[in-house]
Amino acid sequence: MNSQNDKLRIALISNNYTPYSGGVVSSIDAQTAALQEDGHLVRIITLNFLGGRHADPEHVLRIRTPIKFTCRNNHYAIPWYMVTQLRTLIRGMHADIVHIHHPFLLGAKGLEVARMLGIPSIFTYHTLYEEYAHYVPLPAAAAKPLIRRLVHRFCCGVDAIIAPSPAVAAKLRDQHITTRLRCIPSPLQSCFHRIPFAVRKRARQEPLKLLSVVRFTKEKNVTFLLDVCSLLDERFTMTLVGYGVEYQNLRSHAYEKLQLSPLQLQFVVKPDREQLLRHYRDADLFLFPSRTDTQGLVLAEAMACSTPVIAIPGPGQDGIVRHNQNGLLVATSREMAQAIEYLADSRETMAAMSEQAWRTAQNYLPEQFRTQLLSLYREAAEGRNTLQDEMIPLRKR
Repeated sequence: MNSQNDKLRIALISNNYTPYSGGVVSSIDAQTAALQEDGHLVRIITLNFLGGRHADPEHVLRIRTPIKFTCRNNHYAIPWYMVTQLRTLIRGMHADIVHIHHPFLLGAKGLEVARMLGIPSIFTYHTLYEEYAHYVPLPAAAAKPLIRRLVHRFCCGVDAIIAPSPAVAAKLRDQHITTRLRCIPSPLQSCFHRIPFAVRKRARQEPLKLLSVVRFTKEKNVTFLLDVCSLLDERFTMTLVGYGVEYQNLRSHAYEKLQLSPLQLQFVVKPDREQLLRHYRDADLFLFPSRTDTQGLVLAEAMACSTPVIAIPGPGQDGIVRHNQNGLLVATSREMAQAIEYLADSRETMAAMSEQAWRTAQNYLPEQFRTQLLSLYREAAEGRNTLQDEMIPLRKR
């Protein structure tokens, strides 16, 4: 590598970044902070959604996007000359590593540029991409196999893959992907670091506070939580924190179809970081309805605030939620409602789970992540250098 004093220059490429929020953005921010804290140079290369209205720090670089538009409150941007722009930015920073966070659009072109420049490429497999086939303007029967083939080809083209949970690592192995693979969970953002353990002391007559932090989209299965709320009585209140295209539909389903009251159920849209932290710290239980998340970083965030989790099984939660230790795994909305009532009536059990949840979250601090990530970077670089040496033909004597 070309780095001085063993410090690396790392280009992170992502289609999603601010003004979007969510697990991928949180993961990128936490990764950037962990690497910068150790003295590495990091640049986030992403799309320019807002023109000159982004309030970016200097480590964020935006690809020029001549076409920008908004649809259903979501920002979209279409870039031109991606290879040219990416090559200019990556060469300009003398990158040692190209770390890609999506296999499409900028990610695909980022891999092309990394190969062109002979730079090791790493890919974090954030999402079960075929589960998002409903966003592709094709019938699901055609979209899912197409997405699967494209992602498989991309995974076979990079030098190393990061799986954020054991379930994702197993899925990739089952697909016979032979690329170097490591299971490295994303770290917590700095505001969740080293929060002291605390058990909630709430009077018996006070409602138990239930929280979920989730994007309001179909694949996140949010209606599951609305059904849970409808099964609970006045001893409980639920807060749903997030944003997304299904927001109005979810409100209609909750308040009109299920006849829930705003006292039972509250929606909070895009709170700032301090407000979000207050919601986490004030909650008694954290609920997680998604079946498609590969890690569910919000689970670790809740646990960092000493909050046990009740979740349905899925690839992300299976790697962090230990049944009857730091939370509970349930199959149906009725089972989740019963689990909530059980813990409400057994505060000692909930306190013990709170402590185990907090202990689990300590595994998501940046030090462990950074050590594993840098080790993988160097392995990938050594592997690529070895491969290039093997490809150089011997001169005839």
